[in-house]
Amino acid sequence: MRRWSVIGVLVLVIVGTSCVMLRTCWARLARSIPSVGGKDLHLRLPDGGKTYLQKDKRWAADQLGASSDTLGSHGCLVTSVAMACTNLGVKVTPQELNTRLKKADGFLPQGWVVWNALPRVTDHQITAEYHEVPSHAALDEALQHGAYPVVKYFLLGGIQHWCVIVGKDDEEYLARDPLRDDKEPVPLSALTEKIYAVRVLKKVE
Repeated sequence: MRRWSVIGVLVLVIVGTSCVMLRTCWARLARSIPSVGGKDLHLRLPDGGKTYLQKDKRWAADQLGASSDTLGSHGCLVTSVAMACTNLGVKVTPQELNTRLKKADGFLPQGWVVWNALPRVTDHQITAEYHEVPSHAALDEALQHGAYPVVKYFLLGGIQHWCVIVGKDDEEYLARDPLRDDKEPVPLSALTEKIYAVRVLKKVE
């Protein structure tokens, strides 16, 4: 009996390791751009001087949409969007944004944000541009017009993660990461070598 228990544990370890490897390989094969590049710019957008943290005890345990996840475990996107909205003049915490999106059918079942719900939950003050392919041009244009790009990259093990871009120094983008309690924005290259997706949050014209 003990022998079969050991074999069972080994099988679980092998399966788990294989899943992590597959996720990592998929992440590396997805369309991406370097985290450094584009125009030589020197600008900083307003960012309130602080970072919303997804693991903040005030909302970390809140259910993310209708999923089985929480803001603390998988709420990086909602937290990044809340930072962008606040910087654009619609002051909202990750907890408040999560609640508003729930009421407005702003989540897919797995907890992904429905982007066209954003105007509905911000009194039609904020909208989001969905870019099929990431590009430095989209990032640079957004920053130059006072808009906030939210970008996706992958953590160790192929886990997707999002942060908000709040400026640029030469070709280096500056980010607020919802997993890091930094006083100042950090270089995006310190977080990742590649960007896999771009969404741009801006004021409705």
